[in-house]
This record gives sequence, structure tokens and C-alpha cells, in this order.
Amino acid sequence: MRKRVSFAIRVVLFSLIACFVITIVNYVITPKKYFEDLWPTTSTYKGFYKMDKDTVDVIFLGSSHAAAAFNPQVIYDKYGITSYNLACEQQNLVVSYYWLKETLRYQKPSAVVVETNMLYTFDPTEPLNTSESFTRMAMDAMKWSDVKWEAIHDICRLDPKQTVNSYIFRNVRFHNRWMELSENDFEFLSLENHYELKGFSALSKRGDSTPDYEPILISNYEAYAEPESVMVNYLDKIVELCKDNEINLVLTKTPSTGWDENRHNAVQEYASENGVEFCDFNEYIAYTDSDFNWAKDMNDDWHTNIWGAKRVSKYIAKLLQEDYGVEGEVYDHQWADTREYYEQVVEDCKIANIKDIDEYLEKIDKPRYTVLVAAKNDMSFCVTDAVKKAFSKMGFMLPSKEYDGYCAVKNEEDVNEDAGMEPLHFVGSVRDKMVDYSVTSKGYYAGSDCSIKIDDVEYAKKWDGINIVVYCNDTRKVIDSVVYDGGMNR
Repeated sequence: MRKRVSFAIRVVLFSLIACFVITIVNYVITPKKYFEDLWPTTSTYKGFYKMDKDTVDVIFLGSSHAAAAFNPQVIYDKYGITSYNLACEQQNLVVSYYWLKETLRYQKPSAVVVETNMLYTFDPTEPLNTSESFTRMAMDAMKWSDVKWEAIHDICRLDPKQTVNSYIFRNVRFHNRWMELSENDFEFLSLENHYELKGFSALSKRGDSTPDYEPILISNYEAYAEPESVMVNYLDKIVELCKDNEINLVLTKTPSTGWDENRHNAVQEYASENGVEFCDFNEYIAYTDSDFNWAKDMNDDWHTNIWGAKRVSKYIAKLLQEDYGVEGEVYDHQWADTREYYEQVVEDCKIANIKDIDEYLEKIDKPRYTVLVAAKNDMSFCVTDAVKKAFSKMGFMLPSKEYDGYCAVKNEEDVNEDAGMEPLHFVGSVRDKMVDYSVTSKGYYAGSDCSIKIDDVEYAKKWDGINIVVYCNDTRKVIDSVVYDGGMNR
């Protein structure tokens, strides 16, 4: 009898250890996007689970258009409304529906805002209108529950290429990722604590979009574009779920090209038939009332930048407060405590748009940044006494002997630099040796080349002049790459 008990105990222990190992392996090899990524999908969803129960009053859903447009920090700072952005890259409405169901297990929002871009064909080769990888990334981050179980069965029913087992045993699905594993795959416990922006993706470009954009003036109310039937079915489910839970639902379309009066009319008709509001920032009234400026407020033709997001967020927050009585909180530490972090992100975004070299060097001269410099060909033509003085304030001597190469690195207060006719090469690391860099400079006689690599990824523009790359140690990403050749060129 004793032997049988001992054997049973060993079996149970072995099973528990095996389950633990499989769980860890599953998670390590699953693709992840944390806060240092442009689109921090994993941080978005893992962070949601860390929010205090029943403290989020507004939920945003949709694709990257929504992730870049709705800023919970701005909404809280301006109106005191607590919100969370659960949008992500290529989020189809199937995923939106199930993440709304999952939300209701933890929060009691009074309003839900759904971005409608994915109502229309995005990827005609995919049954879910978006690629499998983005659907998986959103669903892999969801905790196991009856909601997830229902979701993956529904996804696999709609898309026969996917299987339920591949969601359960992700080590089989992603077994070929072993050679691609990086720091993120092993530091997930600490990285999952960085969700300060609460799903918002801060984009920093300006002036990279259609210069002659004009908002839509509806002239033909009969114009109509048929949306994707599967997407409409799941929008119906979202409408029903909101009604069942007495949640105010607002449909919206953020500024982007490719949206026209045909699509506007179709969504407006759907909204009217279902008794919900539709706020279209491409339509003249909302566009102008929000003081939106396409040239300054768009990151590209599809996504707002951080300044455009501020306008869109304030407008939608005012609408929710005035039309639906969404009350603002007097104080909530979860949003108040992240204000300083957000302000630093705003400064990062500003740096990527500075055009004056003196102002630029002053802004990047902070312990928060590692600055890497490499000259290509001949930099003497653009190095004036004033430029030398500006660089010297950072600790860079910047010799400008004609045709010489030059490379330098400043990490916190340490400066390492060299100049000369021979090829120059630096290697080192930042963040306690977690991130490696290499800097190479070749002047005219050494081959006229340069390189600035971080974790073996090239970031230098490789143009003649002074190539500068700025890496943010706090957010773990490159925030700017520029060449100074008498002007700031990106």
C-alpha cells in the first residue's frame, strides 16, 4: 500500500512539474510586443489585467487606427475620465467582441468606443479580414476562461487554417522561434509591469501624410459601401452585449485616407438603425470641431500622431461626458501616477521633430538617453564653430579635420570618442550590458561609410555628414535617427 501511495505522489509531482515547464515554454516562445514596441500589444493586454477591478469607465476597441488615436492619459488629465485602450494592430471585430466580453469579467464600463475601420475589407485573403499572427497575439494574451475557450473555437470555425490545439500548445505552433528569442522573451515578468500608456501607441512623425487632404462633405446620401458580412455580424454582437449590460456604445472612425462618404453613409445608417452614435473624424463637422490639422496631426495616412491623438481624445471625451453623462473621477492613482511617464514620452516625440541643432543637442543631453554618433565621408563642411560649441556642451570635442572619420558615444555621463583617417570602430553596451551597440566611421580615405547598430539592427541613415542615433534607456527603444549636414535630415 505504501509503495502505491509513493508511486501516486511521484506521478502527481511529475505531472505538476511537466505542466509548469510546458506553461513556461509556451509563454517564452510565444511572440510578444511590450512597451518598447511601436505597437505594444502584449503590454496592452497584460496591463489590463493589472488594473484595479471596476475602475475603468471607458473602453476603446479597434485596430491600430484606434490604438494611435485614443489616449487614456489625456482623457483623464482633461476630464477625469478613467479609460483603457484595448485596440491593437489589425484587430478585427471578432477579436474586439471577445475582448469586450473579457472586459466585463473585470470592469463595469459605462461606455465603449469601437473604431470601425475593420468593417471593411483589409485582407481579402483572410477569413477574419486580418492576418492570423495579429489575431493570435491578441488572443494569446487573454487569460484562460470560458470566454477565451469560446473565442478560439469561434476563430477556428471561421478560419479553418487555425486549430484549437495550436492555441493550447503554443510550443508546437511557434517551435521554430527558438533561434529568434530575445531579451523580451525571458524578461516578461518585469516587462509586463510597463503598461503606463494603457494601450495607447504614441507616434511621433509629422508631415509624412497626404498634404492636400480635405475632410468629407457629404453630398450624396445614397452613396453606400457594403461592409464585410462577418464583421457586421460581430458588430451586431457588440451592440447586443452593450445593450444587455446597459453600456453606451459609440462607433467612430479616426482620421485616415481611404475613408469616403460611401463608407461614412453605411456606418451612419447602421448606427441609426441600432440606436447608437457614430462620430466620424473624417467628416467635416467632427474634423473642424476637433481643430484637427492633417499636416501636423497625422503620423502617416492612416494613424494620428501623439498631437493628433490629443485632439481626437479630448473631443471624444467631451462627447461622452456631455451626451452620455460619463462622470470624471476626482482622483485615481492608476492614471495620476503615470502622468510623469507620459510627459517624458511626449518629450521623446518632440525630439524626433526638432530642426535646430542647438535645441536638439540640448534636449538629448540627458541620462535618459544614450547618444551614438558616426560621421560619413567628410563632416568638415558642416562643422562650424557654433556647431562645435553646441556639441562640446555634451562633451563631444568634434574635431573637424577634412576627410577624417569620427565616432562617439555618450551613455549617462560617460563619453567615448575618436577621430582619424583610419577606420574607427566602437563596441559597447547599455542598460547593465543588456543591449549591445557598435559604431563605425570611415572618412573619405577609409571608404566613406558609417554604421550605428543596436542589438545588431542598423539605425544610421548612412548619409554624408554627422549621423546621430538616440536610444532611450527608459523606454528601451530608438527614438530618433538623424543626419546633420548643415540641417537636420531624417
